[in-house]
Amino acid sequence: MCESNNQFITAIVAFIPTEISKNKTSAARERNRRMSTKMKDVDNNLPLPSDRMPNCWNEDERMSSLFAPFRSKSANPQDWTSKYKFWKNLIYDWLDHNKRTTFSLADLNDAFKRKGCTPLCLMTVVEELVRNNEITREIEFLKEPSESWTAWSIDIFVKKPISWSFSKVKSYIVSDELDKNARYVHLQIVKEISNALLPVLEERKESVLIPFSDIVKSCRSKISDNISENTVMLALLWLRREKRVIFKTSQDQSELLIKIAVHSSDSVTEIEEGLYKLIKQESELVKEIEQMEAEKVKVIDTAKACLSKGLRQVAKTHLRKKRELENVIEKQSRNLDNIRSLISTIQNSHTNTAVLSAYRTGSNVLKKLNESGLSELNVGDIMDDLAVALEEQKEVQSMLTEPLVDNELNIDLEEELAELMKLDENPLPSVPDTSLNSSIDELEMNLKNLQVKETVASNASSKSDKSVGSKKILAQAE
Repeated sequence: MCESNNQFITAIVAFIPTEISKNKTSAARERNRRMSTKMKDVDNNLPLPSDRMPNCWNEDERMSSLFAPFRSKSANPQDWTSKYKFWKNLIYDWLDHNKRTTFSLADLNDAFKRKGCTPLCLMTVVEELVRNNEITREIEFLKEPSESWTAWSIDIFVKKPISWSFSKVKSYIVSDELDKNARYVHLQIVKEISNALLPVLEERKESVLIPFSDIVKSCRSKISDNISENTVMLALLWLRREKRVIFKTSQDQSELLIKIAVHSSDSVTEIEEGLYKLIKQESELVKEIEQMEAEKVKVIDTAKACLSKGLRQVAKTHLRKKRELENVIEKQSRNLDNIRSLISTIQNSHTNTAVLSAYRTGSNVLKKLNESGLSELNVGDIMDDLAVALEEQKEVQSMLTEPLVDNELNIDLEEELAELMKLDENPLPSVPDTSLNSSIDELEMNLKNLQVKETVASNASSKSDKSVGSKKILAQAE
C-alpha cells in the first residue's frame, strides 16, 4: 500500500511541471493571439507588417500622445526628441519596406492613419527632416547636376536649407501650413537602393549601353517586385551625380540608355551607340525567328489535322506556307549570324584598342624613366660599383670570421685529444694470440735461468759499489 502511494505521488510530482509548462505555453500563445487581434482591431490596413510595427501601436494612450501636435521643445526637450525619433524611424521603415524613395505629407497622413485619425505632428517631422538634410524636395533633386559632386552637395545641403528656412519664416507670417502635395526624396533610402542597383548594372556591363526598361525589369527580379520606375530613376540619378553612370537618350528619343562609367570623364561614343544598335537588332531578329518557328509548328499541326480529316489540298497549302516560313527563317538566321559576327568584331577591336592604349601608356612611362637618367651607361656604372662594394663586403666578412686563437695551438690540442681518446678506447693490453704449448719442464728451466741471471746481476752491482767506494777513499786521501 505504501509503495503504491509513493508511486502515485511520484507520478503527480512528475506531472505537475509538465502541466505547468503546458499552461505557460498556452498562456503565451493566448497572449500573442490577443496582441495580434488587438493589432488587427486597431486598423486592418497597417502601414507595415505586424512584426515590424512598433509595440506601442496598440496602446491608445501612448499613440494619442504621439499623434498629438508637438509641444514646445524648450519645455520638455527629451520628450520632443523621443517623439521625433519615433516618427523618423517609422517613416524610414515604411519607405524601406515599400521600396519608395519619395513621399508627400498627404502620403504620410494616409499611411499612418489609425482608427480614422491622422497624425497631427507630421508637418513638424517633415520640417525637421528637411532641416537635418535627411530629405530634400523632389524638384530640387531632379534638377540637372552641377559640374562637380562638391558643388551639388553644397547646393543641396547648404544653400537649399537656408533658402527653405527663409521661405519657412515667410510662410509663418503668411500661412502656417506646408504644401501637403509637395514631394520629398529620402536621401538615405536613395543611397541604399543605389548601392543595391550597382550589382544589377555590373551584370549587364557587357552590353555597354543598357535601356532603362531593362534595368527596371532586372531590379524587379533581383531587388523587389514593389520597386517602381520612379524609384529606379531616382537611384540612377544619384549614381549619375556620383559619376558612376552616364545617361544617353537613343537617336529616336524613345528610350533612355545607361552606361556604367569606368572613369569620371567617360562619355558615350559613336562606336558604343552603333554597338547598341547592333545588339538591339540582334535581339529583335531573335524574337522574329522564335515567332516564326512557333508559327511553323502551328502550321504543321494544322496540316496534320487537315490530313487526318481527308483534306489533302488544304494540307498542301499549309505545307507551302511552312516552306515559305522556313525560307524566311533561313534568311533571317543568316542575317543574325552576320550581325553577331559584326558585334564580335567590334568588341574584339574595342579590346585591342584598350590593349594598344595600355602599351602606349607603358611606352610613355619608360620614355620618362629614360629621360630621368636611366640609360645603359648609367646602369653599367652602377652595376660595376655594386660589384666592387659586394667584393669589399665579402672581404670584411672573411676578416670578421677569422679565429682569435693560434692555429698551431689548436692543432696540438687536437692531437692530444686524439691520444686521450685512444687511451680511453684501449685501457688494457692486448691478449696474445699464441697458444700455451710449453711443458712444465720448460717452465722450470726458464725459472732457473731467471734466478741465475738475478744472482749475476746482484754480484756485479756489489762489485761496482766496492770500486766506487775505493775511488772515493783515494780521492779523500789525495
